[in-house]
Amino acid sequence: MARFTHRPGRGFTLLEFAIVVAVTAALSAVLLYRLDDCRRAAEEAATRQTVAALRTALQVEVARALAQGRTDTLATLATQNPMRLLARPPADYLGEFVLSGQGRVARNGWVFDPRDKILVYLTPERERFASGKSELPTFKVELTRNPANAGTPTMTLALNEVGVQGAR
Repeated sequence: MARFTHRPGRGFTLLEFAIVVAVTAALSAVLLYRLDDCRRAAEEAATRQTVAALRTALQVEVARALAQGRTDTLATLATQNPMRLLARPPADYLGEFVLSGQGRVARNGWVFDPRDKILVYLTPERERFASGKSELPTFKVELTRNPANAGTPTMTLALNEVGVQGAR
């Protein structure tokens, strides 16, 4: 019968340890890259949800004004900050700022420019959204006239994307 005796192990050699560290570093880099993509996609989805909520709130205000016969308030609504229509502004709403004098912001978020009457989503490192479509999506409430059945145009408001804010 063979007897097995316990021999203490040598442990890792320096080469084996270096290989384990290199593989772990490579896997970590890939994971961080993928997590950043997921973060950007989630941020873009949250931005789209905010725009959808703003458009819904705007249409509710238009319907309320038209039902009460107050079409004169539509022109006033077109010049106001659309974030005021929400019961609570989103957590990433940074406030009202004139964008021409704006430097880099500390974090991502919505800013309303009261001078140009535009709503802009700012990012701190001028990164693109996951879709790669725009750097700084810019929206504006616009008063439009739609032709009606009786020949009298009806006025309405829309939150339209008006372009990309290039320089900050």
